[in-house]
Amino acid sequence: MLTRRTVSAAQLDSLLHPPSRSSSEDALRWIGSTEQLETTHPRIRLLALSLTQLQRTPHEKAVACFDYVRNLPFGSVGDGIHVRATEVLKRGRGDCHTKSTLLVALLRSIELPARMRFLTLRGEFLRGLLDLDSLPVMHCAVEVLLDWRWILVDTHVVDPAFACAARQRLRSEGHTLGWGIHLHGQTDWDGRNPAFGQIVPEDHDSWPLRDWGVFDDPAHFYTTVPEVRRRLGWRGRMRWKLASRLVNRRVNALRESARGCPPPPPRPRAAVRVQAKGSLAR
Repeated sequence: MLTRRTVSAAQLDSLLHPPSRSSSEDALRWIGSTEQLETTHPRIRLLALSLTQLQRTPHEKAVACFDYVRNLPFGSVGDGIHVRATEVLKRGRGDCHTKSTLLVALLRSIELPARMRFLTLRGEFLRGLLDLDSLPVMHCAVEVLLDWRWILVDTHVVDPAFACAARQRLRSEGHTLGWGIHLHGQTDWDGRNPAFGQIVPEDHDSWPLRDWGVFDDPAHFYTTVPEVRRRLGWRGRMRWKLASRLVNRRVNALRESARGCPPPPPRPRAAVRVQAKGSLAR
């Protein structure tokens, strides 16, 4: 089933480096709001404006939104499939599904086309956080359209402090994959090139098992793909909620055991406030 189909080298290269320029119609397709993204919600809109008001180029604006989301502490959300962007702000933490939801919402709210790409990865990349043996896991990354080229990034999922702690643990264990990252994966993004924390092109074991394509948000993916929808029953969702508690305990324990890693930064606050007649001010 899911573990039988592996992305080839040519497919991986095309995934990380799209060969063609996108059309204006394609850009418009990925700029609207959804019930989950809430791109027109005042909290999302004002936050995006506050993050990007001093940035001049689309690349700088995209990186500003990326930095905000990446710096939110990594933590598993029991049912991230239907979590809205404003709920991610309220929780102040997230995983690949929820942090990607917030990032896409922020990007679209400032008219930067963005979408999610869903991939199946080997269960080994969660070693230490969750014992899945050989079971694969679903992962989502964000694609943003800059200079008419889709750029894939997932380094917003794990905050820098946790990434540092995870690297320390991987080195001590002698592993390259686990604790939600790859030992040689990236943790930053320049807004111009793809950036991945789990996938390293030189390491075949880190390659995705399957590319499911692009979607607006997690709800769009999990409710429209028949093969995935059949596996998304009530029992499966309850099992993941229980597993999330274990993951978060292990995340917290790893943070506390880390040496020389910076703590998560204080939660950023929006620098824009609403004045009379809807004007904006610092």
